[in-house]
Amino acid sequence: MLPKTKANRIRAPALPSRMKPALLSLLTLTASLHAGDFRAAAAQVDITPKNGTPLAGYYHARAVAGMLDPLYAKTIVMEQDGVHAALVVLDVAYTTQALVDAARKAVQEQCGIEGDHVMISATHTHTGPTLPRLNLMDKLTKADSPPGVAYMQSLPDLIAKAVNDAKAKLAPVTPSFTIADGKGLSFNRRVLKEGSTQAIWQPKSFDPATMRPAGPVDPEIGVLVFNSTAAEPRPVASVLNFAMHPTSVGGGVKVSADFPGVFTKLINERHGPDMISVFANGCCGNINPNDYFTGKRRTHLQIGALLADATDAAWPTLKPLKTFAPRIASIRVTLQRRSYTEAEIEKAKDIATRMVTKNLGTVTMAEAVCILETIGKQDEPLSVEVQAIAFSDEAAIVALPGEIFVELGLALKKQSPFKHTMIAELANGSIGYIPDSRAYPQGNYEVVSARCAQGSGEALVEAALKLLKELAP
Repeated sequence: MLPKTKANRIRAPALPSRMKPALLSLLTLTASLHAGDFRAAAAQVDITPKNGTPLAGYYHARAVAGMLDPLYAKTIVMEQDGVHAALVVLDVAYTTQALVDAARKAVQEQCGIEGDHVMISATHTHTGPTLPRLNLMDKLTKADSPPGVAYMQSLPDLIAKAVNDAKAKLAPVTPSFTIADGKGLSFNRRVLKEGSTQAIWQPKSFDPATMRPAGPVDPEIGVLVFNSTAAEPRPVASVLNFAMHPTSVGGGVKVSADFPGVFTKLINERHGPDMISVFANGCCGNINPNDYFTGKRRTHLQIGALLADATDAAWPTLKPLKTFAPRIASIRVTLQRRSYTEAEIEKAKDIATRMVTKNLGTVTMAEAVCILETIGKQDEPLSVEVQAIAFSDEAAIVALPGEIFVELGLALKKQSPFKHTMIAELANGSIGYIPDSRAYPQGNYEVVSARCAQGSGEALVEAALKLLKELAP
């Protein structure tokens, strides 16, 4: 059953059912006769943190000490008939509700675009800055230190600048879409051993005779390209969508956008020097770039190049989309929090006193952080936002608020009324891992890290499908 929701949309007055088909036909005809050009543009602003800024991705403190490649706030703004939609992607590990609220406010005040028409997601790079999120992780990673707080406070205006820069360049475009084949590039990092119902997380070795992946991957690379309609059409922007953790750089102290940075850079270089490509990470809560079954590891440079090669192979199959003015809808969903025994709570408290100075293991520390945050916020609703943007009868983008298991993303795509549905996770805030119901009894890292109760992921899929059905022609 779908949890309580609060819609954020405008409804037309009710009409007698016999009038609706005729009115819809009239409105469609009128819109087609008077619709303006569909316009879009992209921009990017450097958000590379200063040395000393705390880094994300692990359960201990690291500070920036150099740069492998720069981090960006990238934006694509779409507009038709005065209706704008902005897609913002940050080269950071996650978004927070506080950041999204502040950024939307800045965009509305500085750019004249409604805040709820803005979708803000993170690439999830593990070599980017951490952001304060009001739990024990702030102490472990030093996110609540002056450099950490200062970095987050700088982001809203930088995001607004990227949106404003893109809006200033709006020009007529024709969007096109295709799907590239990323098979063999991503791997489910949860494994089941024969005779056991408990998942192994990121196994150090794999025996094909007795072990199997606990779930699937999503091999689709969504490729959305905006081509100018000038005398000589050229690509001006693209959205690239693939589900995989950006953890291929490792746990160093030099910032990097990981493979999404390499992937987007190569697409720009190969298809247009003035082009800006945005990487929206799909449902990759349980998906990694490491091949646990053969032991092979690829660098972020290799992964980015392989994704770019696969995208190049599909580029000739891009097909133009018939567009309409952006349609944006969002809904707030209240999820149930996890519950714990007194013994589990006392154990978490004991671990918390020791983990600040000692590495007790990722799974152990993740569970303690989750338990203590959950009981500390037990009286607060676990309220999250699901958002959808449609601009064609064939294409839509959905924003989900956490590290979503791939099974949920695959289900959403399969049931969507749109032929092409991109999903941006860690968007408009994040509550951490969101497994599918089947994974909860299997346990291990992602499950013990989940703040939400079993069934929450399916509820978010249901909410997203409800929005998509409303936005579909």
